[in-house]
Amino acid sequence: MENNKPINTGPIEGIDLDKLQSVVRKNKWWILFFFIICNSASYLSIRWTKDLFESESEMKLEIKNDATDLGLKNIVEDQNLNLISGEIEQIKSKVFFSRLVDSLDIGTSYYSIGNVLTDEMYQRSPFLVTSEGDASSLFDQYIYINIIDKTAFKIKTDPDGEFVDRKFNEAFRLNSTSLTIRPSKYFEISDNKYFFVIHSKGSLTSYLAQNISVSPLNFNANTIRVAFKDNNAKKAYDIVNKIDSLYIFYSSEQKNLANRQKIGWLNNELDQVEKRMQNFENYFENFTLQNKSSDLSQDLKRTIVAINATDSARFQLTKKMAQLNSIIEQINDNKLPFSLQQQRFLPDYINKKLEDFNKLQQDRDRLALAYNENTFAFRQKEKEVSLAKETIFKQLTELKSDWLKTLAELRQSKENLEKGFATMPDKNTQYSKNQRFYKLYEEFYLSMMQSKAQFEIAQAGNVPDFKILSPASLPTVPISPKKLLILGIGLVASFVLNFFFLGISYLLNNKITSAQEVEKSIHVPLLGVIPTSHRKSNSLFHVVDNPKSMVSESFRSLRTNLDFFTIGGHKKIITVTSTISGEGKSFLASNLGGVLSMSKKKVLLIDLDMRKQKNESSMLALDPSKGVSTTLIKKTTWADCIQSTGLENLDFLPAGPHPPNPSELLLNGEFTNLLEELKEAYDFIVIDTPPVGLVTDGIMAMKRADLSIYVLRANYSKKEFVNTLNRISSIHKLTNLAVVLNALPTTGKTYGYGYYEDRPKRKGWRDLVKI
Repeated sequence: MENNKPINTGPIEGIDLDKLQSVVRKNKWWILFFFIICNSASYLSIRWTKDLFESESEMKLEIKNDATDLGLKNIVEDQNLNLISGEIEQIKSKVFFSRLVDSLDIGTSYYSIGNVLTDEMYQRSPFLVTSEGDASSLFDQYIYINIIDKTAFKIKTDPDGEFVDRKFNEAFRLNSTSLTIRPSKYFEISDNKYFFVIHSKGSLTSYLAQNISVSPLNFNANTIRVAFKDNNAKKAYDIVNKIDSLYIFYSSEQKNLANRQKIGWLNNELDQVEKRMQNFENYFENFTLQNKSSDLSQDLKRTIVAINATDSARFQLTKKMAQLNSIIEQINDNKLPFSLQQQRFLPDYINKKLEDFNKLQQDRDRLALAYNENTFAFRQKEKEVSLAKETIFKQLTELKSDWLKTLAELRQSKENLEKGFATMPDKNTQYSKNQRFYKLYEEFYLSMMQSKAQFEIAQAGNVPDFKILSPASLPTVPISPKKLLILGIGLVASFVLNFFFLGISYLLNNKITSAQEVEKSIHVPLLGVIPTSHRKSNSLFHVVDNPKSMVSESFRSLRTNLDFFTIGGHKKIITVTSTISGEGKSFLASNLGGVLSMSKKKVLLIDLDMRKQKNESSMLALDPSKGVSTTLIKKTTWADCIQSTGLENLDFLPAGPHPPNPSELLLNGEFTNLLEELKEAYDFIVIDTPPVGLVTDGIMAMKRADLSIYVLRANYSKKEFVNTLNRISSIHKLTNLAVVLNALPTTGKTYGYGYYEDRPKRKGWRDLVKI
């Protein structure tokens, strides 16, 4: 019969598959535990996480400025049509959020308390709450309510407090705030528990700011994406819709705010100027009535005309100087081209230079789009622009110098006229002065009227044109949690965790796990393998209680293999030892003795462990007061100590009382004489020795044995025990040494008849569920 041991699959890439299989089998419940924990965690994370929905819309931003179509000067600041970042910041501003809160019906939120999650009943609450007066005492608090019937309910603000009975449609006081709760069209009587929250404006503004997302889609097309996230899909949809509609009005209002402020200032100044002009007109009227004439002398007239002409020339020249300075600043800032109105006061040759300079700049800008700044063409064009700019500056500077001289001459001329006019009567002087101021105010008044008209036209010309490319979408699928992703993460995490757990367990496992591992490590033959028994025995002799088991068959194979270790003759002394206790040497010795006795051989089982009493010996020894120890000191004979085991042809020699010097008893010649005498009486002598890893008693017996069996236990004996075995074999020159691997777990990869009685029962899915 062949040995019942695992098939030698061999290691693959340094991994011992038999050891790995043993580690997996040993930790199967941990593997199942990690798998259940990881996948349960992913499932619970989905179960305990609210669905988050996102509604989004797309808008195209444009502003058409039709004021320039009238040919008027553009005083309105450039609206930066392509800078959509400013529009995004405007949407996300607190001012806009404040208006959005006022236009939305989200001041009070209603919730249903579930067993796991809390659900917001947006626009489907069974009741509605209205407050009168200041409700700040209830802001941002959970107010719990339980519906009793169609007319009554219970309410409280403290989670640990007591409910108070109230009636529907009846006002009541709660924390100094008057509330009225009315049933809605969704009203129904159920066991559900509810609570509602009256939000403050600050909390709603923070809520909007945290959940809104405004991002550019295409800078060139001036398109943006507006999105809002909320656990309620309908609420997110309504908020995005309201943002789109409110933004059109709000943006247009903000863009015209500057124009409205300027027009208001002009209206106020015009009122002041009108009052002053009215005062001057009243003065002139009174002067004419009092003096019966407004033409006192021809000289006065000429003087007045000259002074007015000088003032007018100075005014016009000062105005031109201001415009000239403006042109110089624009050239410095590269803000050409200029409007036609700004160039009327300049000489034609300068206008021609300005037009040429403007064209050069345009040509340079076009080259910049196609060429690098370091290219020759671009640098040549840049040089032309610089030369033209220097020429214009020189001409404008010369013109400015001429005008300054003219202005100085006019000032001097005016001073001369005023000196002459000072000699005239005081009335004429006062009259002339008031007349001049009146004309100045009149010009100022006309100028402001013109500016006001321009601002009003600019305001009317700013037509916002916001196109909604994609209206708000009603989300049907939540953006989070990603259920398949989370379940996949849980599954992968279970595999990864088990992989690392098994890897660490594999690396930390220093136990012998397979027969192949023993064969590769030892220098002595492997006599046999004893599998793990799945049946209990009522005695020490498993081969008797379970004759058809795999263990019993293994012992029969072991008995057959003993024939190959015969040294001579038919008498055999077999010692059974191990490194430490617990490896099954006594079990092996007793069952080996039992299976040898079944082959009609006379067998003696000796317990040589005189240092401690074993449970196996106590079961066999009827009289522990005599045994090997008493025989070696010649207190008794071995024949007096022999005890029956209950099996035919199998006797037992117990260890006897514990002597103080067991090693010395084995060293003297009495032990050798004892073995010689026993060899005459028995065919096989099986000696159960003490563990050689703890004491040296077993070594002495092994030296006198025909065969020494060294027992290693699978998943119990450490790998370093193999080193102990090799060291003992090398030091003591033991040539009759063999190894038996005990308690090797059985797998499907075993040879045998296939009908062993102790084969473990396979567990079905019903058994796993019970476990």
